[in-house]
Amino acid sequence: MRTRLRRLLAILCLLAASVAPAGAADAPARPFRIYMALWRGWEEAAQGFKDYFTNQNIPVELIIRDAGQDKGKLPEFVAEAKRLNVDLVFTWGTTVTEEMLGRFDDPDTDAHITSIPAVFAIVSQPLGGVVPSLTSSGRNITGTTYLVPTETQVNLIQSYRPIKRLGVVYNPLERNSRVAIDELTAIGEKSGTNGKSGFQVTSIAVEVEDGKPKPASIPGKVAELKKAGVDFLYIPPDTFLNVNRDILTGAALEMLLPTFAAGENPVLTSKALFGGVYRYYTVGQLTAYKAEQILIHKINPKDIPIDAPKRLSIILNMPVARQLGLYPPMKLLGLAEIVDPAEGKRK
Repeated sequence: MRTRLRRLLAILCLLAASVAPAGAADAPARPFRIYMALWRGWEEAAQGFKDYFTNQNIPVELIIRDAGQDKGKLPEFVAEAKRLNVDLVFTWGTTVTEEMLGRFDDPDTDAHITSIPAVFAIVSQPLGGVVPSLTSSGRNITGTTYLVPTETQVNLIQSYRPIKRLGVVYNPLERNSRVAIDELTAIGEKSGTNGKSGFQVTSIAVEVEDGKPKPASIPGKVAELKKAGVDFLYIPPDTFLNVNRDILTGAALEMLLPTFAAGENPVLTSKALFGGVYRYYTVGQLTAYKAEQILIHKINPKDIPIDAPKRLSIILNMPVARQLGLYPPMKLLGLAEIVDPAEGKRK
């Protein structure tokens, strides 16, 4: 009788194990420790990253460090992450990522994080810098892209208003801005040879003093572009321009020059006319999903492709459109997320 009872209990235990929740065997004994290295403080991508783990009931301990746009702090972050022996490192932005993880062709085991798996977000041009291919990093990292392809951005601008000359104010110390200008120039030249109407790119660098770009020089550069007859002002991905977006977009609006932004902040929280973007929050969530693949499912980071969210957001600043007297075509308006604080709506 006792033998039969023991057998019955064993069978019940096996049945209970077979219907346990998926992933229960992978549940960590302690929260995963994630070192978050930020460049300009807590923002939407970081929040999306954090919220993903909360929503998925994945216990994590976030160790948050902000460089405050000071590159000199990043070696300290590398040393601290190694000393703490965290489970994963999250890097925000091109500068943080390249300084902490290294470029793909020059990783330094002493100066960079190489043995700890890492994910990166909000890196404008990871290909050719951080990674050799978007299919695989070839090393212990993966991440996300957040910029809409440049050709798609150009198509959006031209769907709003045909252009002959596209203007760019840029930070000469920022590699991402120069890459964006080169891509825009190539697209403009190519479009003029394949039956479409081509366009020229006129770019003007802000002034640099004591090794830093001068915000006060921005309005004068916008005025030069206006005088040069540009049809649209393009705002490239650049922390300096983002921090000083009110100066840049305000100057453009005062000169009745429409602006297109590659990132969301100049439209959502300043006076850019519109932009085609992948939302930072969504990028953060996608980056966290990749972190989950590493931490929970034990997938090697090099086997996780680098990609962007699937959904493109077109954001339109309606008060700016009204002030410019430049209303979007109905087809574009039907696809856009409208920002209109005066009406108390964002839809």
